Amino acid sequence: MNRLEFEDGDGSGNGPAPEWQAARRALAQAAPPDHVEQALLRAFAKRHAPRPWYRRWSADAVASWAGIGAAACALAIAGMSLLPAASSSPRIERVLAVADVGFVPLVPPERMAAALNPQLKQADLSRAALVQMGIPIVADAPHELVHAELLVAATGEPLAIRLAVN
Repeated sequence: MNRLEFEDGDGSGNGPAPEWQAARRALAQAAPPDHVEQALLRAFAKRHAPRPWYRRWSADAVASWAGIGAAACALAIAGMSLLPAASSSPRIERVLAVADVGFVPLVPPERMAAALNPQLKQADLSRAALVQMGIPIVADAPHELVHAELLVAATGEPLAIRLAVN
């Protein structure tokens, strides 16, 4: 081991080595250059500046949280696919299939489904009557007749209406 680098004495307990004593005498009168300490502190602060919170996250942390989120989404999708699908009754499907071909329902779907043997009737109705039924139609000529097809229950109650194009 080099005595000048690590030891402050000659090992005999007589005090510092003569080389150290000479160095201490030479440096006792020396002064550091002006503003060295401030320049060093500024350089350190610049190199080790506090980062904003969103920059403190490492790429590894973001990647691990993204992986956890993807796994949670996959688990949720798998869980949702295992749930039984709700099926509607065949009568509701039949009535709604009729409604899909241009019929505007006049009653709630439950009442349509409860109707036994609905019939298709054709009629010429005035625009004023259609407005009273809640059909969005322009009533500029209230007495003008419009050809309509009605889905009617066995009791005579209108369930749905489809307006014919002239």
